[in-house]
Amino acid sequence: MTPTGKPTWRLKRRGFKQVRGDHYGTPKEVWDFRTRATRGTPRGIARDFLLANADLFQIEEGLIGLAIQRVIHSLGATHVILKQVHKGHRIHRGYMSVHMDRSGRVFLAKNRAVPARLLPAVFEKGINRNDAVRRARLCLPKKQRLATLRETERLWFPRGDQLVPAWKVRLTREAPREEWLVYLDARTGVKLSRYDNLAEAPAGRGLVFDPNPVIALGDHQLLVAPNKRVRRPPPVAYREVSLPGLDTSGTLSGEKVTTTGTHSRVRSTTGEFLLRSHQRGFEEVMVYYHVDAALRYLEALGYRGARAIFRTPVRANVTGTRDDNSWYSPFDRSLTFGTGDIDDAEDAETILHELGHAIQDAICPDFGQSAQSAAMGEGFGDYFAASFFESRKPARYRNTVMSWDGLLLGLGSRSDPPSLRRLDGTRSFDDFDEAGDEHDNGTIWSATLWEVRAALGREVADTIIIESHFQLDGFTTFARGARAIIDADRNLYGGRHRTALARIFSRREIGPL
Repeated sequence: MTPTGKPTWRLKRRGFKQVRGDHYGTPKEVWDFRTRATRGTPRGIARDFLLANADLFQIEEGLIGLAIQRVIHSLGATHVILKQVHKGHRIHRGYMSVHMDRSGRVFLAKNRAVPARLLPAVFEKGINRNDAVRRARLCLPKKQRLATLRETERLWFPRGDQLVPAWKVRLTREAPREEWLVYLDARTGVKLSRYDNLAEAPAGRGLVFDPNPVIALGDHQLLVAPNKRVRRPPPVAYREVSLPGLDTSGTLSGEKVTTTGTHSRVRSTTGEFLLRSHQRGFEEVMVYYHVDAALRYLEALGYRGARAIFRTPVRANVTGTRDDNSWYSPFDRSLTFGTGDIDDAEDAETILHELGHAIQDAICPDFGQSAQSAAMGEGFGDYFAASFFESRKPARYRNTVMSWDGLLLGLGSRSDPPSLRRLDGTRSFDDFDEAGDEHDNGTIWSATLWEVRAALGREVADTIIIESHFQLDGFTTFARGARAIIDADRNLYGGRHRTALARIFSRREIGPL
């Protein structure tokens, strides 16, 4: 079909729902419709749909300034992402996306494009690159000003209902690990925005905890001495496992995961890494084995080949900080684990929690840039870890995550059993605190997903929850996340679980909206 904007593509005035933006007055999201099934490439379908509805979105005639950035194939749908460029410069957060099912029927469009009427005539230049970097450093606290320069870019920055010519400067620091994004007015050098971009979690043989010593022993009290100090796990807490996909380097690097970011990596000429937790390299084995196993599980759900979530091995620094903290870096696309208190990489649920952030960023770059989406990131990480290991746990631990990593914290709070967090809370979105901690707010989302799993079963729930991320963005909300899960169920299972899902989301006061 040629891009003619035929009526079959044009949305009827009352045939859809929409959310309008605060600044531009144009629809941010349009949903609750289905165009006719059609043949054609996803690029062509997306282009025809946008041409036919250009007046609704107020985009430039002929889609000038919109370039297809990615075409993503998930299990039940195809997602076309278009970035917005004006006068040769990218518009920060300026994009559109068109989402269609396997029959070519468009069912969702998202719009963060700046309307044509608001596009400036020229990109005004002022300060140069060196001046921008100097001013960006001055925007950081004194101790951070020696951070390493990683990237600069001229771009447009939305400010209210206007576009401002700007410099983007990315600076990183290793100890403590920080990654700053600073945006400056290119004309005056005045700071427009600043934030820390880090998200706060041939076959060989190895020894691992699966997922951790508490679960292996079935009783956390066996690991706590009378003086409340943690005992060294006994030999029975370990399991010997195969380490598939290793390359020939003698290190823990393979087709799906590599510990290449780790200092003083362990090596073996035989492929045997039979180490205990007090020996150097044990954490590398843990991360390699459990990340590899989780990614193979995603492949079993259907995310392989052209639909693969990760195209390159996941990188990990398993002893990257002495703090009791771990994170995923969207810029480096790597996992970092801390060694404070109990080493984070000794608990496989902590490993998979951080992998959850990596999964979200691989599907939806820069996920978690608002209070709700940050909470959803933490909640999904807890859910993903808990769901993966649920069948291996004694009953009293199944609603908890990170019972080894959080053992001391759990003892201090007198939770029973001790853990870092639980997934069986009863809180609803009415309890969400916009200024609160994202981990605390995240328990609302993790409990909701856990309830979805209880109603639908592990494989169906995991599949539609993963699938739902393909239509989210970095500033998504609980309500949009709920709607995306319902859409994923419709695309994959014909809406078989809609009633159960709607009941859960309604009970949690989430929506969908």
